[in-house]
Amino acid sequence: MKPTMPDKYLLIIDHLVDSIFSATDRLRLEYPEYAHLKLILIANDLSKYEQHQFRDRVTHVLKCDFDNQESIAAALSPYVDNVVGVICRGDKQVQYLRRVIPMLPKKLLLASVEALEISTNKKLMRKVFTANYPQITPKYIQVGDASDASIGQVMQHMDFPVIIKPAQLASSLLIQSCVDKDALTRDLQRTFASIVEIYKKEERMEQPQVIVEEYLQGDFYSIDAYVDANGLVACCPPIAYIPAKQIGIDDFFLYKRFLPTSLTDRQIADANRAAEQAILAIGLRSSTAHVEMVLTRQGWKIIELGPRVGRFRPDMYMYGYKIDHSYNDIKIHLGLPMDIPTQLVNYVSAYSIYPDREGELVELAGWEKLISNPLVVTKRLFAQPGDLCQPAKFGGHALAEFIIACEDRQVYLDLVSYIETQVKAVLK
Repeated sequence: MKPTMPDKYLLIIDHLVDSIFSATDRLRLEYPEYAHLKLILIANDLSKYEQHQFRDRVTHVLKCDFDNQESIAAALSPYVDNVVGVICRGDKQVQYLRRVIPMLPKKLLLASVEALEISTNKKLMRKVFTANYPQITPKYIQVGDASDASIGQVMQHMDFPVIIKPAQLASSLLIQSCVDKDALTRDLQRTFASIVEIYKKEERMEQPQVIVEEYLQGDFYSIDAYVDANGLVACCPPIAYIPAKQIGIDDFFLYKRFLPTSLTDRQIADANRAAEQAILAIGLRSSTAHVEMVLTRQGWKIIELGPRVGRFRPDMYMYGYKIDHSYNDIKIHLGLPMDIPTQLVNYVSAYSIYPDREGELVELAGWEKLISNPLVVTKRLFAQPGDLCQPAKFGGHALAEFIIACEDRQVYLDLVSYIETQVKAVLK
C-alpha cells in the first residue's frame, strides 16, 4: 500500500470570489503536485459564509479574531504545516493578511508585513517614494486636524489645488479636492467629523490618518504587475481610467476603466518603469501589485500601489487579452511561471455608477435594457429605489457595476454611447 500523501492547502484570507475557484481548478489540472489541493478560508465572521455560493468549494472554514495573534495561531494550528500558498483578495483583507503572516511557515512565498503595511498606507507609501524615487510621487503632508496651524502647514508646503486623502481607505472614500483655503478648511472639518465612523464602517483596524497632497493634472491609468520572490517585475497591459471629474461630477470615484489604451509603446515602457520603481521602493515581493498612476507633463506619477489584484482586473484582463489574472496571482505565491498574453481579443470597459449628489434613489435609468444585452458580461446591482445615496467623497459606494466586452469595435462604441448617455442614477 502506498503511503498517504499529506494534504496541501491554499489559505484564503476572508474573501471568496469565483475567479479563485476557476484558477484553482486549472492549477489542479496543469500541475500534478497540486491535483488534490484543498482550500481553507480564515475569517473573523463566519455568518456571512453560511449561505455563500462558494461555501461548498472550501474544505475548512476557520474562525479567528484578526486582532489576536493567539486566536489566529489556534485557528491555523491543525493545518498550518501543510499550507503551500496564501491568497488575499481585496484591500480590506490585506490588514488581516499582515496579522496572519507571522503565524505561517517561513518558507511560503509572501510579501513582508512591512511591505504590506506601507502599500496600504498612503502616507508611508509617499514617504518611501520620496526617499527612493522622488520623481514618481507628488508632494504631501500629514494633517491631524482642521486647525489653522494644519491649514498653514499645507499652504506652506504646496500650492492649490490640493487633495485630501484618508491614508488607509480605498474606493475613493472621503477623497476631496480643494481649490483654496476656505475649501480646504471646510473639507478637512467634514473629513475629521466623519472619518472615525467610516473607518469603523469599512472595518479598518488602523487608527485613521489623513494626508493632503499635490493635485496631479493628467490622464489616469493603472497597471497590474507580478513581482516574484527575487523582485523581478512583470507588467500586464495598461488600463485607462475616466474619473468622475472628467464627466463633470465633483467627486473622485472612477466612472470607467477600459482597454486597450491609446498610449504609445514608449509611454507604456515608461509607465512600466515607474510601476517597477514603486514596487521596489516599497520592497514588495511574491505578490501581485495594482498600481494607479497619472501621465503628467513631468512624466508618470504614482497615485498609489496596492499589494493585490486590482478591481475588475480578472474579468477585464481575461476578456481583453486572455490573461488568467487570478491564476497568475496564485502561481506567484507558488513559485510557478506567469503567462501574460498581449494580443487584444476584445474591447472592454468596466463601469461604476455612483450618485452625483446626496439623495433618495428613484431609479437606475437604462439598467433593464442594458443588462439584457449579451455584451454585458458581468453585472452587479447594489441599490434599490428608495435607498438613500451618498457620493464617494462623503463615504458612499457604487450603486451598480458592470463590464462590457466586444470584438467588433463599432458595436462596442455604440454600446458605450448608450451607456454614457442613458445609464444613470435618478435621485430625488
